[in-house]
Amino acid sequence: MLNSQAIKEYAYSAGFDAVRITSAEAFPAAEQVIKERISQGLMDGLPWFTAERADVSCHPDALLPEAKSIISLATSYLTEQPDLQETDTPRGRIARYAWGDDYHDIIKPKLHQFSAWLHEYAHDQIGAEAETRLFIDTGRMVDRAVAQRSGLGWYGKNTNILTKGWGSWVFLAEIVTNLPLATDEPLKASCGSCEICLHACPTQALPNPYELDNTRCISFLTIELRGSIPLELRPLMGNLIFGCDICQEVCPVNKVAEKRLGLRDEKGQPLIALQNIQKRGNFQPHQEFLPRSSVGSAPELIPLLSLTEEQFRERFRRSPIKRTKRRGLLRNVCVALGNIGDPQAVPALISALHDDEALIRGHAAWALGRIRGEEGLSALIDALEVEDDREVLKEVQWAITDHYIY
Repeated sequence: MLNSQAIKEYAYSAGFDAVRITSAEAFPAAEQVIKERISQGLMDGLPWFTAERADVSCHPDALLPEAKSIISLATSYLTEQPDLQETDTPRGRIARYAWGDDYHDIIKPKLHQFSAWLHEYAHDQIGAEAETRLFIDTGRMVDRAVAQRSGLGWYGKNTNILTKGWGSWVFLAEIVTNLPLATDEPLKASCGSCEICLHACPTQALPNPYELDNTRCISFLTIELRGSIPLELRPLMGNLIFGCDICQEVCPVNKVAEKRLGLRDEKGQPLIALQNIQKRGNFQPHQEFLPRSSVGSAPELIPLLSLTEEQFRERFRRSPIKRTKRRGLLRNVCVALGNIGDPQAVPALISALHDDEALIRGHAAWALGRIRGEEGLSALIDALEVEDDREVLKEVQWAITDHYIY
């Protein structure tokens, strides 16, 4: 059998922050939970998340017939929040993982590097021909179940995996292999009686411990949802325009991890072991989010509404934000501006009321209704005369009726 410790040491040297190993046996408990959630409608809006997918993702031998082991990996994206400039312009909030480069683009090369080394190591040590299958979160693998069984972390009540040291601020990845490896034991840690995350969720997307109602989750609403955001949920989303960290930010385990990140020695250097940050890639905020027109976790909203399709693609080509597409991001920006209620946004929202995308026009109408004012009302009335999309017309009529007529 191969030396598992040598494999782990190589993983650390390649830039991964945690590594554990489990067997390639099936995950029946995870399969049951997934299928129950699907039948309850909690996974609605994710058409690819099917019972048939669970039949594969919970059975590693369906991914690699000769599978014997799974190497479970974690990469932390916990970085210090950039200083925010005090300005009077409306700003949105972005989930921490999206402050920098798309993690898939950063982790995939490391996985391939690790896999190539593993093939060579197995051949040199025991003369075995290794087979591997590599997964990040887009692959058919129950990554959280793997992380839990391998001892990489434990399930938090917000359904995220919590790790010792990094909390839930981690990306998960796996290597399924035909190599028999010594396995690790699950952790005995748990959330105990803590339920802070459940009560902190503004949209009540965590109705019970370890249960997520995907249809109410702000991360789903701002990223995965392709259509209109439900009216009753919009006021609860605040200024979040891409993802949501609320259930992570309130977690005591995560607060400990963030505190460790902030501790510095007498020379002003972080005490936490961040030596792998350069190897991992750039999870720090992109230049376009840095102080000038915007900030890493809180970009200015009004300028975003003027982005053309080409400008959107160029600005976010390396960012996870490109997943929303222009229409999705600007939809989210409209909702955030409506919730902030700053009249400065009215001219930009009026322009958005004439965007080529009906989705953007409809949400701009909603935002104008929330902000009110004569200029917004006049624009909404004018839109009634020229708008030909039924759903947008409903939004315009609702904005006028609900906010201007009392």
